[in-house]
Amino acid sequence: AGRQCSCSPTALPFSFLPQDLKGDGEVASAVPGALPDANQRLASGLMKFSIDLLREVQQENDRSNVILSPLSIALALSHLALGAANQTEKHLLEAIHLESVPCLHHLLSALRRRLAEATLSLASRVYLQKGLEVKEKFLEDSEKFYGAKPVSLSGSSEDDLEAINQWVKEATNGQIPTFLQQLPGNTVMLLLNAIHFHGFWRNKFDAAFTSPDIFHLDDDFVVSVEMMKAQRYSLSWFTLESHDVQVAKFPFKGNVSFVVIVPHQYSWNATHVLESFPYRQLCTLFPEEVPTTVKMPKMKLDYQLELSNILSQMGLQELFTNPNLQKISDESLFVSSIQHQSSLELKEDGVEGSAATSVVISRSLSAFNLDRPFLFIIFEEELGIPLFIGSVQNPNPNAAPQLKELRRSAAAKDDKGYPMPK
Repeated sequence: AGRQCSCSPTALPFSFLPQDLKGDGEVASAVPGALPDANQRLASGLMKFSIDLLREVQQENDRSNVILSPLSIALALSHLALGAANQTEKHLLEAIHLESVPCLHHLLSALRRRLAEATLSLASRVYLQKGLEVKEKFLEDSEKFYGAKPVSLSGSSEDDLEAINQWVKEATNGQIPTFLQQLPGNTVMLLLNAIHFHGFWRNKFDAAFTSPDIFHLDDDFVVSVEMMKAQRYSLSWFTLESHDVQVAKFPFKGNVSFVVIVPHQYSWNATHVLESFPYRQLCTLFPEEVPTTVKMPKMKLDYQLELSNILSQMGLQELFTNPNLQKISDESLFVSSIQHQSSLELKEDGVEGSAATSVVISRSLSAFNLDRPFLFIIFEEELGIPLFIGSVQNPNPNAAPQLKELRRSAAAKDDKGYPMPK
């Protein structure tokens, strides 16, 4: 941003690699003309931003479920950076750790096109106050890089709210039916970004084996959940002793995987678990798949968050007070609100997720049970891009927790009803 870029915005196809997989010390460039490691910087920056985001969110409430799409939020902020200048632009790109990525908007444009070929739907839209004088260059670049066609607000809050919510609903395949509850009274411009992912497990779970089981909330309490089960599930997983966690990769059809990180302790701090986690080495750490007894909770979780405070803590206070957005308009603008809403559903045939935004390895054992709080990342493997990140503390928050002592007999009956391999 702010630099001359000779990259072609339509250079496809290309391949992002999170690290060198070819053994020759070179990483293929995502876009001809970009630096050889531009794609690596993009993937690495988005992973750092993902961890920063989850850390800040969990500091506010570390006992709730969190589902975020860092990609969706980063796309919204980089889109805003198109219209920012000087320190505002600099701080925006630093916050998402993409300040060192050359030809950033070209790369993100190509990334959007690449992901659209998979099971991911990305959509952007700019809503403008009726009569607002917006610079032509910003409108052109918005559509060129982010596919964001400008739409004028009608001036009727009720009609505009309905139109915006209808667009988000369609863009997320009905997963987010009501994105905004109301429009701020001083709305001049809204930058919306919606992302929808529907993945199908490469190895599906048989619904006939799904049955009630327990999920350990902590040392004292459990909650009843519908648990998907499989006796000989092909799974790649390992124990990372340095972090006292188990890590597994549940692949979807295509190049996307659901990676889960399960700390041994019931109570843990996401920051401590994630801080020095070897993300860039993940693809080399996973061993071959082996037949494994698996338990995974069936669940549907929704998460909504106003990001102003979170992003202010990450160094973007000026966005909400006195930013320099002179590339958008000569009028004085500021960001009144940035909303994020996500949903995640785990079921027998796969995962459906959507979001919108204004080592030491030990040998594998024979069973992998997601029956305690865990972290997850949905990765686009070929690109090395985190699509979703979050933590599940309670997959059935509407159910009343019970003391473990009271559930021991019930748990024993569940186990008898589902024969485990010896």
